[in-house]
Amino acid sequence: MKPIKLLFIFILSTITLSNAVFAKSKPNLIFYCGITMVKPIQEIVKIIEKRYDCVIEISQGGSQDLYNSLSYSKKGDLYLPGSNSYRLKNLKDGFLLESKYIGFNKAAIFVQKTNPKNIKNLDDLLNKDISIVLCNPGSGSIGRMTKKILLKYKNEDFFNDVYDNTAAISTDSRNLNKALINKDADMVINWKATGYWTENYKYIDIIDIDEKYAPKKKLIISLLSFSKHPKIAKALMEFASSEDGQKIMKKYGFL
Repeated sequence: MKPIKLLFIFILSTITLSNAVFAKSKPNLIFYCGITMVKPIQEIVKIIEKRYDCVIEISQGGSQDLYNSLSYSKKGDLYLPGSNSYRLKNLKDGFLLESKYIGFNKAAIFVQKTNPKNIKNLDDLLNKDISIVLCNPGSGSIGRMTKKILLKYKNEDFFNDVYDNTAAISTDSRNLNKALINKDADMVINWKATGYWTENYKYIDIIDIDEKYAPKKKLIISLLSFSKHPKIAKALMEFASSEDGQKIMKKYGFL
């Protein structure tokens, strides 16, 4: 083989190898995000990816399931549960470091559009003629919140009776809305912000729950102790809490 041809092959191989190394060296982050907050976080992530030439993978699911995943794998950079209670109860593990408050959410009763069953309040959760779907208190943040609401509203017997009266138990807020849209449920308790989303509001009416039973729940992003890219992770936290980030959050119903 001619020396010039060999040189060309060598240069081409070097360029290909360099490109591969460059691609591999691109910062790759993992953001554990509760399903309810995925839409605004996706917008924020796109901005940070462009600004810092990085890739941010959003791992979405129920808040407790996400924490179980990150604590087991010890991989990832950011954690955003649907309620600050998940941060507070898990601080003892040492995985959640500094944090940023980015807004709040509140639970509400969701019913079919026009409310054909004339549902009025939490007492209707015991109505045998109403199909009810609620979230598992052990998985998603809305399940945990639902349990707190029912206990505050009455007592543990009421909580148990309500869950005994459910047609199905869901794992997260997305599936609660899906149950209403598919007409598998007449009534659910879900995070209020999701009722205003484009794919949901045509099918859902919202009934507020008194704030003494359903208080506002802070949304807080935490930096993970094993983050490999803490500078980018902190930049995302700062942006999400900034004026521009808050505009994105408000667009999806998070005040």
